[in-house]
Amino acid sequence: MEFQSSGQTIADWCRVVTASMPSPVLPRSLVSPSLMAYIMTQKYCESMPLYRQEQYWSRQGIELSRQTLANWMIKGAKLHLDVLYKRMHQHLLQLDVLYADESTLQVINEPGRKATSSSYMWLYRSGREGPAIVLYEYQTTRASKHPCRFLSGFKGYLHVDGYAGYNNLPDVTLVGY
Repeated sequence: MEFQSSGQTIADWCRVVTASMPSPVLPRSLVSPSLMAYIMTQKYCESMPLYRQEQYWSRQGIELSRQTLANWMIKGAKLHLDVLYKRMHQHLLQLDVLYADESTLQVINEPGRKATSSSYMWLYRSGREGPAIVLYEYQTTRASKHPCRFLSGFKGYLHVDGYAGYNNLPDVTLVGY
């Protein structure tokens, strides 16, 4: 049967065309971008640890182990958030006022280290001008080489406490201690 005006058959009009599958967030994984964002938001913004998220999903009838959730977060951060972190770091170094501090952190199962050893989370923050940039950097020591490396290229004022590890930063004026 032909349409009078176009000369096409009904089969030409009823053809089903399938779109190609979008690339997965993580290769060989079922996690969607929205699910990954939700899990990360729950952990880092709402302070919900992965074991509680595991329990939440189980109550919904979905078995997601905390190991799977942790792997999604680690791989997702490396693949997608690392670029953003590096760009924020570049922008931070161009400012003229920064804040820095370090705090102890205990990591229980870290290869080659005792569970009782202290590690450090270093924080670097922009001043009051522009949008806030807050970056964290994990290190196993409190050595001055860490802020020297992280702040390499920064010239300006650095608001810190009295820790001597900041004293040898070139082109930096320490304030607030």
